[in-house]
Amino acid sequence: MTAQQAQAIHVQGLEKSYKELQVLRGVDFDVARGSIFALLGSNGAGKTTVVKILSTLLKADAGTAGVNGFDVATQPANVRESISLTGQFAAVDEILTGRE
Repeated sequence: MTAQQAQAIHVQGLEKSYKELQVLRGVDFDVARGSIFALLGSNGAGKTTVVKILSTLLKADAGTAGVNGFDVATQPANVRESISLTGQFAAVDEILTGRE
């Protein structure tokens, strides 16, 4: 198992622009399996863009990203099979617990 496969999430040099607006500029981070990680930033910092790239809903312009050992660009089906994603407007706060 490589170091990247040992990580739950691996992001290196991630870049994304919307027309002339560059929202991600060389983002790098790793999240170890079993750890707790928070992606914090002000409005417009690129948090949602990173999550969309990691969940294969959006393609990065440059860089690499992996989730559970799968490359988001070349193995999107494997990434989607290995994750669960609930948006902030899913209205499940009063129905499901965080663990569910």
